[in-house]
Amino acid sequence: MENETPNWDWTNSILYNMCIDEPNHDDVNITVGKLNIIGRTYSATIERGAGKNFKIVNVAKKINNSEIDRLLKQIKLIEFPNEDNIEDILKVHKFFTDILYRETGLYKRSLASKYLHFHAPKAFFIYDSIANKQIRKELNNRRVKFNTSNDFDKEYSQFVYKCLYFRDNFHKGKNHRDIDKVLLNY
Repeated sequence: MENETPNWDWTNSILYNMCIDEPNHDDVNITVGKLNIIGRTYSATIERGAGKNFKIVNVAKKINNSEIDRLLKQIKLIEFPNEDNIEDILKVHKFFTDILYRETGLYKRSLASKYLHFHAPKAFFIYDSIANKQIRKELNNRRVKFNTSNDFDKEYSQFVYKCLYFRDNFHKGKNHRDIDKVLLNY
């Protein structure tokens, strides 16, 4: 009998390799391709709800003309998200989410987390409504106290701090990708 839950490892390996092969944001066509492939693979398409005048090429140009490559270069050095480096991660997520917001009028935090994850896989937790619902369930709606700046995306920040708490208190020794798999029911 086949496993009804798909194993996403092979699919993810393609996305990781795509971002390893093309890590930078200096070619609009490649940035458009990465946005499309990651967004469609993970049900977080950029054009969903963006309006009739939306053009993905405009988003790609904004990303390419931003400081994202410099920011990601620093984040890629992170081996394990923790309270010492999490604000650096949240800063980059907010930066990228703001670019997407300015072009779509929507907070595309799910797409941002997924896109950034494939560029810096050891740093970013994958956020979406399924993972957010599951972390609340896993923690029995326990309030996780943390101090964070208002300079970050509040919803993603809360999710990430819950993930850190969940990992450090219930899954010691696991990396954040293992936590993603638990929350996304892999």
